[in-house]
Amino acid sequence: MAETKEVGTGGLGRGEGIATVAGAAVVTVAAKRAEASVYKSILPATVLGANELIRTGHIGLDYSCQCRGGGIDELMFSITTECFQPIMLCDTRRSNVEKRVKPMFREKTADAAVVDDFRRVIENRDVDAVVVAMQDHWHCLPVLYAAEAKKSVYCRVPLCSTLAEAQAVRKAVKDSGVVFQGGTVQRSGQHFLKAVEMIRNGHIGKVARIETFSLDNTDINGSGMGETDASKYTDKGLNWDMDQGWVEHKPFNLNRWINSCMYLDYSGGKITGWGAHLMDIAMMAMGDELQPNSVTAVGGKYLMQDSRTTPDSLDVLYRFDDFVLSFTNRAWNPLTFDGQQPDHGIVFYGERSILRVDRRGLDVYASKQNQTADKTTATERIDPETPDQQAALNLPHWQNFADSIRGTATPNSPIDTLFNTTRVCLIGSCAYVAGAHFNSGAKFDGTSMPDEAPIFGGATLDWNAETQQFAGGNAEAVKIANRWAYREYQNGWNLKPPHHA
Repeated sequence: MAETKEVGTGGLGRGEGIATVAGAAVVTVAAKRAEASVYKSILPATVLGANELIRTGHIGLDYSCQCRGGGIDELMFSITTECFQPIMLCDTRRSNVEKRVKPMFREKTADAAVVDDFRRVIENRDVDAVVVAMQDHWHCLPVLYAAEAKKSVYCRVPLCSTLAEAQAVRKAVKDSGVVFQGGTVQRSGQHFLKAVEMIRNGHIGKVARIETFSLDNTDINGSGMGETDASKYTDKGLNWDMDQGWVEHKPFNLNRWINSCMYLDYSGGKITGWGAHLMDIAMMAMGDELQPNSVTAVGGKYLMQDSRTTPDSLDVLYRFDDFVLSFTNRAWNPLTFDGQQPDHGIVFYGERSILRVDRRGLDVYASKQNQTADKTTATERIDPETPDQQAALNLPHWQNFADSIRGTATPNSPIDTLFNTTRVCLIGSCAYVAGAHFNSGAKFDGTSMPDEAPIFGGATLDWNAETQQFAGGNAEAVKIANRWAYREYQNGWNLKPPHHA
């Protein structure tokens, strides 16, 4: 076992000393806590050494769940940077973490404690940074708890699932002053930064139109209608009530558990998932503080034969002061007009050129129009720094998080930027549900979502940046959109401390 040392010099960002681990070996949690108890009393609260491992607690690690299986990726990235040491692992299905997750990382997680309630992670004084990778509607509360406990936070996209949550999270993080890193990893990719630089410096001329798109290659049968026998899973450790949390509880459906991002109760679907990554770069290039003046959403569930309630076809159009931004998703066909299957992308239309950027690289397509002797744009291709997306995006993003905790950098995805990106996405999602129509004839007033998919939805609404509410359009649609954006917490949970009755 490697020797453990405490380092007493360094930057800012945590409340107690962080144990250094030599090489790849892992010191036991008990040993670290014993030493930490001594050093807490003699080191100042801001001490952190440049070579110290940052102790992390990971929330949301169920490998079975597609909408939070990304927590496994974040655990891997944190370990790979060699800046972090996981000491707590949390998921509502604790047995799965013990049997499947811990063996994936062997000695790196051998001594990590496993719990099924995220609050136990926050309460552990030895945890320096909390990694939030639960379902979308479960992002807010762990971040609030962590901020109040003065712990650094890494939160996957989106920031949350309602505008009420977004405002509460931003206030908590800013009031506490904790280091916050959002999961918009493309902000750490060099070719994405180059694209943003090109737009900002006018390389392709004034931009008046931006398209973002996420296209899925899914069979129309999708994930099917879902198993409804909860006992098959609760007997293996699933806590269905805890999994649903603050939202209105619905009868168990396997898809609601493992594919929660396909349900409007928990998520906006692709517009708040992939859309957060895509529109984030658009906002970064055009102005991270900008809000739309109006939004138009249209879509529905036209082809998919599974139990999802999010649309399988969606188009959202935002009007800003100086440009138009759109988001498109098809769940059933990724082909574009030229026969390619690009999966996702961000396209800026400028006076002189088109700039398209995605995780495969950056392309500039020069136009014959508006080229002048002193202002000209040429066609060019810029590849990612490395073809390995993890090395190009995730690992530098996690390294930046570590450096920010140590006080030698600032986060590439701070709370204000992820707040605004998530706000834009949620504005689009709310406009869709504001016009929801159901085959059964069910009525939706913006509070209790029927347990079925809208056959179609959509509305055109104005957005009031001062009041942070929808303010113009069909009066009933405005009311529904605002209620959905600011829907109240249920089941004893609350946005204000102590958060649970």
